[in-house]
Amino acid sequence: MAGKLFIVGGGMDAHYERIFSAFVEAAGGVKAKIAMVVAASGDEPDDTFRKYEKDLLRLGAREVILLPLYGKEFVDERGYNAFTGDEPSLFPLLSGVTGVWFTGGDQYYVAGCFLRPDGSFTRTLELVHEIYQNGGAVGGTSAGAAIMSRTMIGFGNDRGVIGRDTVFGYENYDALADEDDDPAEPLLLTKGLGFFPHGVVDQHFNRRPRMLRLIEACLTNPEGARVGFGISEDTALVFDNGKISVLGAAGVYIVDCRNAQRKAKANYNNVKLHALHEGDCCDAKLGSVSLVSDTRAEEARYRAADWVNGLMPGSPAFSELLADRLLFVREKDLPPDAQKNKPCCKGLVAHEYKGVTYAVKLTYCIGENAKAYRAAGGLSFTGVELDAQTVKTEL
Repeated sequence: MAGKLFIVGGGMDAHYERIFSAFVEAAGGVKAKIAMVVAASGDEPDDTFRKYEKDLLRLGAREVILLPLYGKEFVDERGYNAFTGDEPSLFPLLSGVTGVWFTGGDQYYVAGCFLRPDGSFTRTLELVHEIYQNGGAVGGTSAGAAIMSRTMIGFGNDRGVIGRDTVFGYENYDALADEDDDPAEPLLLTKGLGFFPHGVVDQHFNRRPRMLRLIEACLTNPEGARVGFGISEDTALVFDNGKISVLGAAGVYIVDCRNAQRKAKANYNNVKLHALHEGDCCDAKLGSVSLVSDTRAEEARYRAADWVNGLMPGSPAFSELLADRLLFVREKDLPPDAQKNKPCCKGLVAHEYKGVTYAVKLTYCIGENAKAYRAAGGLSFTGVELDAQTVKTEL
C-alpha cells in the first residue's frame, strides 16, 4: 500500500514543526530513515542538509542522509556530485530509507537530476517511487512541491499567461531565466516526477498571482490533467489512501477544469473552484469535497458593489469578494447573471505588458450544492464557478 505525500506550498514558518513531525511519523517515527534531496536549493548543499538534518533528528527521525545529487554547477564539500539519478553509487544509499524530502529552490535542477533527457525515470527515481509504494513518506516544499505531479509547472506567472506563449519543456530555460527585466514570465510546462497522479500542483498560491497559470496549465498540458491544486504557503496538502487533507496555516485551492472551456489564453468558462483548510477533505479521484461546516445558507449580509479586485486566493480581496458578495449573501438578494442565470458577483484584475493594459473580468457564480464557512486559516468553500474574460483596455 502506498504511503503518504506531504506537498507544501513553500514558506514553512509557524507550522514548520507540525508538518515535519507528521512527515517523520508517516515515515516510521523513531524508525524513520530520511533521505534529503537538496538539488533544487543550489549551492552550499551541505549547509542546507545540516539544517534539515538537525531538525528532523530533533523531531524523532532515527537517521537522516544526504542524497549527493545536485545541479551541474554545484558540488558538495567533498567536491562530489553524482550528476544523474542513474549513477550506481546512489542506489545503496536508499537502502532502508522510509522517507524522502525535496527542498525548495528551482525545480529545473530536480528534473535534470531525476529524469532522463527523454523524460523517463532514472533508476534513483524508480527507487524513490518504490519507497513510496511500499508505505514510505515523500514530501517537498515549494520547488519540492512542484515536482510531485506528472505535469510540472516549471516557470511562469499570470501576466505571462496573458502576454506570452506557453513553453513546453526545458530546452530554452536558461534564456528564459535570464530575462530579469521582463515581468511577464511565460508559463513553462514539463514533466514532473509523478508521485501525485490526480492533477497539476502549484505552490505559493496565496502569495503570488498564479490562478490563471494554473487554469492554463490544466487546459493545455499534454498529460490531460484537468484538475489543479494550488497550495498556500506554510500549508501542506496531505495525500493518503486516495484522500486529500490539509495541514498548516492556510488553504489548498482546487481548480477543477474537467468541464471547463478555453476560448483563448486567459479566457475560460465553467471552471469550478473549491478551497480546503484543516479539517476539510477531498476524494482525489471523484473530486467530492467535504467541509467541516456550512454557514452559507442564512447568514444575512448586504450586497456590495460588483467590481472588486479578486484573483489571488487567500488575499483579503479574494476572501471579501467571495464571502461578502456571493457566498454569505442570501440568494434572493443576488441578481442572477444575464448569461449564467445563476447568482453571481464580479471581480476585476488588471495586468500591463509592453505598454498594453489587459483587464481580466471575473464572474464568480454559486454552483450546485455550494457551501462555505470561515476557517481559521481563511475561507473554505465548495461549488463556486468561475468564468474569466481577458480584454485589452484603456485603463
